[in-house]
Amino acid sequence: MKLDPAYHLYRWSTRRMLIPPLVLALFFLACILVRGVPLSRDFRGGTLIQVRGMENYPQLAEVTGMVENLLGGKAEVKLTSYGGLQGLDIETDNLDLPQEVRENLKLSLARELGVSENQVTVYNMGSILTSLSKRQARNALAVAPILMALVIFLNFRSLKTSGSILASVWLNVFDALGCMSLVGVKLSIGSMAGLLMLLGYSDDTNNLLVTAVEKGVGGTPRERAAAAMRTGLVVNGTTFLTLLFVNLLTTSTLVHELTFPLLAGMVFDVVNTWFLNASLTLGKRERREIPVAL
Repeated sequence: MKLDPAYHLYRWSTRRMLIPPLVLALFFLACILVRGVPLSRDFRGGTLIQVRGMENYPQLAEVTGMVENLLGGKAEVKLTSYGGLQGLDIETDNLDLPQEVRENLKLSLARELGVSENQVTVYNMGSILTSLSKRQARNALAVAPILMALVIFLNFRSLKTSGSILASVWLNVFDALGCMSLVGVKLSIGSMAGLLMLLGYSDDTNNLLVTAVEKGVGGTPRERAAAAMRTGLVVNGTTFLTLLFVNLLTTSTLVHELTFPLLAGMVFDVVNTWFLNASLTLGKRERREIPVAL
């Protein structure tokens, strides 16, 4: 029995190859419908409280409890260090706090943490910031598929080929969103950037497959697809491991948000490229090569 994953590409019918990606898509569709995709404060707004110049870090649970009692909502407290100055970033869901509440909050935090009021700053992450983030996200998601579809069509000059590539690419993004919904990773500016990067990565692997099948020389279409699959899996594996080590070795929240959709999408790319797109591309190519009786 051969262990080469590409070997199994010979043994699957084009219809059976559609089953794994479609089952995966239906599963993540159910996740999104039931759980939704959680939004970060980049998109839903809130209040950011920054404390800078602390000599010692306090107990985070105590600070969280105090802020939640003062504001009557949930709070997230993170340790920070900027320019050698220790501090806290406190995020809450409260929008547009009244001035007297802001002053009371600053005074209470300063007293609890042993700092002056000048070291405590309260920012409103309200409608202007969140609407700007949403508008930029919508613009990026609107422009990206148009430019991608144009480049793919100019390369292959085939609507069917372009459609199969775009279907696989966007299914990767959809599955990554479903995975974020499943494990509770929030959609933020960082994860949105990761999803857009996933579009470009997925486009590369799908172009590798289609170019090998449609424009390659030597062997049958399935043999050329299997050779492309071997190359694609090597590239996928090395990129995945690199991003995984970056994710594990850093403490940056932004890096975690950026790399999670990329890591998830690379796993789903194996299924969507080498099963879904391979099925559509091989089916189209093999139908063209069926001899016609005269």
